[in-house]
Amino acid sequence: MPFGILEDKYLEHVPGTALLSDLGIVHGQQVTIDEAGNLKRGTGRHSHVVLIPQPSDDPNDPLNWPRWKKEACFWTLAFAATLDGALSPMTGPGYVLLSKQFGVSVDDVASSFGAILLGLGCFMLFQNMLAVKFGHRIVYFYSVSLMFISCIWCAVSPNMASIRASRVFQGFGMSALQSLVASTIEQIYFVHERGSRTVIWSFAIMAGITLGPLLYSYVVQNLSWQMGFWFVTIPLGLTVFMVFFFVPETTYTRAEIIQDVNKQGRDSSEKQSIDEESSVSEVGANGKTIPPKASYVSQLKLWHGTFSDVNIVKLFLRPFPFLLSPVFWFMLLTHGMQTVWLSLMPICSSTIFTVEYNFNASQIGLTNLGGIVGIVIAMCVTGPLTDWGTVWLAKRNKGIYEPEFRIVFMITMLCGVFGYSGWAVGTTHNMPWIGAVACIALANFSMVIAGAAAVTYLLDTHGSNALHVLALSNFFKNMVLYGFTFFANGMVLSRGVKVSLLILGACQAFCWLATIPMYIYGKRVRSFIARHPEIFTVPGADQR
Repeated sequence: MPFGILEDKYLEHVPGTALLSDLGIVHGQQVTIDEAGNLKRGTGRHSHVVLIPQPSDDPNDPLNWPRWKKEACFWTLAFAATLDGALSPMTGPGYVLLSKQFGVSVDDVASSFGAILLGLGCFMLFQNMLAVKFGHRIVYFYSVSLMFISCIWCAVSPNMASIRASRVFQGFGMSALQSLVASTIEQIYFVHERGSRTVIWSFAIMAGITLGPLLYSYVVQNLSWQMGFWFVTIPLGLTVFMVFFFVPETTYTRAEIIQDVNKQGRDSSEKQSIDEESSVSEVGANGKTIPPKASYVSQLKLWHGTFSDVNIVKLFLRPFPFLLSPVFWFMLLTHGMQTVWLSLMPICSSTIFTVEYNFNASQIGLTNLGGIVGIVIAMCVTGPLTDWGTVWLAKRNKGIYEPEFRIVFMITMLCGVFGYSGWAVGTTHNMPWIGAVACIALANFSMVIAGAAAVTYLLDTHGSNALHVLALSNFFKNMVLYGFTFFANGMVLSRGVKVSLLILGACQAFCWLATIPMYIYGKRVRSFIARHPEIFTVPGADQR
């Protein structure tokens, strides 16, 4: 029972549990674990870290890419994710102003511009299917291209109906960058590297969510609402070229020729024949023909054929069995719904700050500075800490890594509870606007850390199937959030700011409670998933 995680009663080696460090802490002393001697490890300061998954000998394996290539791919997607995050909430500060301009209610404006969530949620499942069938690269390229084109469409829209339609197509383009990036992180990075990368990806999306409304508020106040979309097309056009040149295909079929590292995840006192395993691995590796390294020009192709022979209908249905996975419900509550509560802030910010402080659009946009402070602190403090912390815990668990170690960092969800509740209480004590901004910072700090920890836990538990679970979670999250756009501002006006914020705080606290049973029973949940694969499989959908 390491650190309160219950051991499984059925499987000796539960998938996800693995030997992460060749060093362990025994009675306060650091010792070397013999079982790690024949496994590939990291370099430099990570030389004691066992690589999970173990890379093949193929130079085209994304795990073997040179560091510059991985970084170029990742940071291009991170930049695109920032623009992706900005598109949805950026018009929020201008909702009251736009309602007067179009002669409709604030909720009508919110639901029209919020139609982006409808497209985002619906296409989430389709882009998942397309990525499995045709690869990630082509989906990324056409996604950012569609975002670029639909922004131009929105900028020239003459009425609310055209705006609504253009925003739906913007949502289509946004979907890949809100779920598929997690799969790419899983494909090109090792377990001990994923935490910090997921934090940065989460930071990128949150930076867009906070910076978008801040910049757009000045445009809508001093120029026009259309100019905001014209300005966004400039970095989006640049992103199209960046994706084409710096994001190669990351889908790779890794042959099972290297010993299963999960089987090494055992107590060091359990002596098994490591020599026998390593000899099998060596024969398999030597008997395998290593293909030549692909040239850079050849990787610029958008079309790389198909990566699966499965019928496209079966691929579309592939995510739905994961509705029965406890990990899906954990993700929906801790990541999906937490995003909903936070996303309601920019949607309702125009109403809240108009009611409480009589702010104009540009002043409302400045309140997003609190969110920027929160996410920057979260990334700087916890980006490296999440990966270092899991290795530290593994060393004190005899070198054994448990994915549930990631959940420890989700205690930061309580910062969101304090943020919403503190803001609600402050409204009854004439709290100055800087107090409200500080509460927004707390909520954003919570989302970056806890959200990244939840996604990393998903990657560690479901592996290549993580994109299916994340697509489902994001679908339901966006549908719920789209539903809120029809009445959220009306609820703030009718129930008051205090009651509305207390409701958000209570919802955040309820979602955090889901982390406790998952931390304790997570290993048994992973065992259940491994012992009943038929439950989570569409017949024929896992064939290549």
